[in-house]
Amino acid sequence: MLARVLLPTVVAAALAGCGGGGSGGAGAPAPATAGSADPATTATATAPQPVRYRLYYLEGEHLRAAPAASDAEPTAQQVVEELVANPGGHTTAIPEATEVNGVTSGGGTAVVDLSRAFESGGGSLSMQARVAQVVFALTQFAWIERVTIRLDGEEVEAIGGEGVPARELGREGFADLLPPIFVEQPLEGDAVTSPLTVRGDARVFEANVSLRLETAAGEVFGETFATAAEGAPGRGPFRAEIAFAVDEPTAAELVAYEESADDGSEQHVVRVPVRLCPAGGC
Repeated sequence: MLARVLLPTVVAAALAGCGGGGSGGAGAPAPATAGSADPATTATATAPQPVRYRLYYLEGEHLRAAPAASDAEPTAQQVVEELVANPGGHTTAIPEATEVNGVTSGGGTAVVDLSRAFESGGGSLSMQARVAQVVFALTQFAWIERVTIRLDGEEVEAIGGEGVPARELGREGFADLLPPIFVEQPLEGDAVTSPLTVRGDARVFEANVSLRLETAAGEVFGETFATAAEGAPGRGPFRAEIAFAVDEPTAAELVAYEESADDGSEQHVVRVPVRLCPAGGC
């Protein structure tokens, strides 16, 4: 695995699943306001909101979703280029020398052409992780379900000597790289209004994922639970909404966890910092 820092590049992605359900930072830009309002006020009121989307990196041996934002129109190639450039200096399995030659999509499949450096170095886990990073980044687009990887324009059956498949890849092939509870929405730092939509994937006992909104001081603003499509040892997606009420913007955390059947303790805890907003927004 390789962590690195490169100069940031400004890229964009208007992605399915990033907005709605109270995730204020990911919504579409507000419509223009007609009338004779003061130009400065109008410009502020109608300024496009940043598009929030995900880049996938590593935390230990597991994937994690890292937030990214842009106000430009999206392309799949820009997302892959930013993933490879790693402007945030996250831990990544993608070799530093990797270059993105191009990304095309059609019929639900994205074809990613990367330089041969992509398959250099690392063992089996590293090779699987770097492929998974690309697959997860691209399949967040609503129109991409599968990913095929080429190396310097050539079709390949597998990546590296470990033989990680390179064709028609979906997320289900990389379930072992996900933590027991994998939260994709909200993203860290999202400004959210009630109800907050929580979305992710889990492998937990009886498929139950407990959810709580709380401040650092322990004040609880809302609790609920989600049921994954399948319980352990299988795993499946989950979705839930948490209603809350605040009078002013409030720093909080979404806490997702599995409640132990033995002693009620919280296991596989995931914490996502968010900003709770009143009904009118932050």
